[in-house]
Parts: sequence; C-alpha cells; structure tokens
Amino acid sequence: MAYPKVSIIWLNYNSMKILPLVLQSLESIANLDYPGDRFELIVVDNGSTDGSFEKIREFLEKKTGLRKKVIKLGKNLGFTGGNNVGFRARDSESKYVVLLNNDAIPFPESLRDLVECAEMRNDIGAVQGVVLDLDSGKVDTAGDMLSELLVGAQLYQGRDPGDVKDSYYVTYADGAYSLYRVEAVRKATGFQDKLFYDEMFAYFDDSVLGLQLWDAGFKIVSIPKKVALHRRSSTFRRVSPLKLYLTTRGYCALYEITNARFKPFTQWMYTTYNIIGRILTSPIIEYKVKQSDIVKAIYLGCRDGIRWGKRTLKSMGKQINIYKAPLIKLAPRILIPWFLGIGSAYGRKIFAKIITKEFEKRKHDYLVTSF
Repeated sequence: MAYPKVSIIWLNYNSMKILPLVLQSLESIANLDYPGDRFELIVVDNGSTDGSFEKIREFLEKKTGLRKKVIKLGKNLGFTGGNNVGFRARDSESKYVVLLNNDAIPFPESLRDLVECAEMRNDIGAVQGVVLDLDSGKVDTAGDMLSELLVGAQLYQGRDPGDVKDSYYVTYADGAYSLYRVEAVRKATGFQDKLFYDEMFAYFDDSVLGLQLWDAGFKIVSIPKKVALHRRSSTFRRVSPLKLYLTTRGYCALYEITNARFKPFTQWMYTTYNIIGRILTSPIIEYKVKQSDIVKAIYLGCRDGIRWGKRTLKSMGKQINIYKAPLIKLAPRILIPWFLGIGSAYGRKIFAKIITKEFEKRKHDYLVTSF
C-alpha cells in the first residue's frame, strides 16, 4: 500500500527526572518501521524550566534522518494546548495525527499497524493498540471504555497481553498512544486548527474527543497488536491539589456537554465522595497535603467544571450524544466500587477490573466484524 503521511505530536514538560525514558521514546520514534518521508515528529515543549528541553533538542539534532519540528512554548498549555499547537504545526498533507506521550516507547512496527487498520475503512476516526506497562509487561491499556457514569477505565489493565485477542470498538482511544484521522476530527469537533478545547488543560480531553467522534458517525477501534511500553503518569505521577482540581473539573464539565442521564445524581455525589475518599486516604496512601487544600481543590473543580461546561455547551449548540458510543451499562457491580473506590489507587484498579469483566460479558456487542 501507499502509506499516507502521519504527524506524531509528542509533548514535553519538565521531564529531567525521567530523561532516560524520554530519550528512549524519541529513539524509538526515529526507528519506526514506516517510510521516513511519510511521517514527521512534532515536539512541543510546554515551557520547561528544568533543562529537559535543551537535552531533548541536543538529542534530536543528531537524528539527521528524522523529519522533525521542535517548538518551545513560553508557558505550560497542558496536554490540550500543547497538542493543539502541534496539530497546527503538522504537515498540511498529513492524513493522520498520532498523540504519543513522552513516557511511551513505541514498537518499530506499531505506526504501520495503526495506519493499516485506519486505512481499511473510511469511518474509522481513531485507532489504538495494546499498550504495555513498562515495568510489569502487563497490559496498561487495550482501549478505554466509559460507563454510563462517565467514569472511564483502561480495558485489560494488569492482565496478560495474550488475553487481548480481538479487534473491538471502544469509547475512546487512550492519549498515551493513539492515531486519529484528521478529517474525522475536524468534522466531529467543528475545529479546523485544533483537537481539543484548550481550556480543559488535562484529563477527560481524550474522552470528549472520543465521544465527539462517535456522535459524528465515526468509530474508534482497538486492535490486538502490542504497540508500545508506557509508564503511566510519569510526569504527573504524584497526586496534588492541582491534579484533583483538573480531574474534578474535567469530569463535571463532561456531564454538562453530554446527554448523560445521571447528571443531577453523579456530579455532586462524585464531588462529595471524592472529598471523603481523598481525606481518608491522604495520610497513608497517596500524598500528604492539607485536608483543607483537598476540599478546596475538589470543590472548585466541580464548580468551575459546571460553569465551563455550560458556557461551552452554548457554543456547541447541542449536547454530545454519548449513547452513540459503546458504553458499559450501569449496574450495582459498577456503582458500589465507584462509591468505595474514589480516592484510592487500589479502588481504581478494582474498578478497571470490573469494567473489563463487564466488557467481556457483552464482548459480542463490541467486536469489529468487518474491515
């Protein structure tokens, strides 16, 4: 086949602590088994101040055979803003864009596998493969599914990669490593020069884009091909008031811009239980910050998410119809651990296992039957 052009967008922000992993990611991009004149790397640095950008630029200067663009921003625009800058800088002939985290190491054949899947059907808006955990070799994500509560989980997380045997539809492609059809994104979002709402900054952005693609008639596929190693949240690993604020804001905003049925119940219930769970677990599990800062971050996240969502909905004109996308239906098996697990890393792992089991029970509904 004649391979289409692809632009790989790769963000950096103060990554000096994981610099060997970051450089390994770049090395793997340079070694992708894809025609060198048919893909480019776009590095966007989100205003790093720790010297990592200089190390990355020095490393890339030696990669003379790699088509690349390196952009240094004056401040941190987050995952959404940084990727939007990269999207605007892409080759105008690129049919696809790839989002790749700087803590992900793509396998040589991975880009070819993703493109070949997307090329099989014009209604495929995004594709991902099986991303493995860098440390354990188990599955990190084999596609992401939302439940009707709009809480997502990485399918097959912690399972053996051999358990993933089929191609199937997912709610959204994971931001760690995924491929998007440019024309599909433009039609689904209404944007011509960006992927995401800049204001989201981070968290739930890939969920929103996935739902927009499904609502516009495009499909998102996960294929049973191992595509990368990944160490999740390497650059934002520690739970902090900022992270709590951003995740809560993104969740509450998502409810405002979609037609999810349980909005009155879940927005404030999520906020309440999140506060309780974080306060109870903060001294012993994840972080040590003032409990008043926890309450403030989560409360403000909910308040600002609702406000932003209402403003954004006016510009959108209509809510995103989430029921065009594959979802895990609400059941007590999901609801109870959702309550109990908020605020606990262990609880989130249990939730991911339950979502995967629910997915497997109705797997026939999600299988891709034709390419």
